[in-house]
Amino acid sequence: MFKFDKYTRAYHISNMIFYLFTLVVIGLIYVYGFYPPIAEVTSGDFFASVGLRKLGGMLFFLVLIIVPLMVVYGAVYHLYKAITFGRGTETAEN
Repeated sequence: MFKFDKYTRAYHISNMIFYLFTLVVIGLIYVYGFYPPIAEVTSGDFFASVGLRKLGGMLFFLVLIIVPLMVVYGAVYHLYKAITFGRGTETAEN
């Protein structure tokens, strides 16, 4: 993705920044694109009768929830790797 060698501190820092920027963009899309229609149609009786169409819609929004969680996981992973870079137990075999 970026012009850094893999498994370097700069690689992990740049990827973490990329993931955080992606998370902000996804958040803006969700807030301005998906939240207003959902807020208008959801009510107490929306979940009273679940049909096949509503089940498909709920699965779609489940995917919309999973994608940001995966991006957060990637950002946290690269933050952890950037912090703990070079602290591994090196042996003569490695």
